Amino acid sequence: MAPRLSVGKGLGWAVLLLGIPAILVAQAVNISEYQVPAPDGTGITTGPDGALWYAVGAGKIGRMTSSGAVTEYTVPTSGSVLGYIAARSDGAMWFTEIVGNKIGRITMAGAITGYALPAIPTPTGVVPR
Repeated sequence: MAPRLSVGKGLGWAVLLLGIPAILVAQAVNISEYQVPAPDGTGITTGPDGALWYAVGAGKIGRMTSSGAVTEYTVPTSGSVLGYIAARSDGAMWFTEIVGNKIGRITMAGAITGYALPAIPTPTGVVPR
């Protein structure tokens, strides 16, 4: 099954991972599904630009507009496996590199910076602020 993101009007977000739907339904909505190039999504959130941003296990960050246009950015850490992604108050997206032992920051323009962590095994989460 091809990887997909599903977006519902008035629904915040929904995601299909590994072919298993996970959809939060608070009201009757219309749902549109969009194909995404990279498999193994690990996290999804809305960015400060209104687009959906998602982390891909295979070291990529994706950005999808409400019209379904997708841009993917490759994290510079070789062999990186990403965890979750969150929007922060600095106007950027922050994510974890589970394999790579880093946290990363990506700007709305796609500039990525990685920050090494002390010996913390498998950092997985980022808290929105």
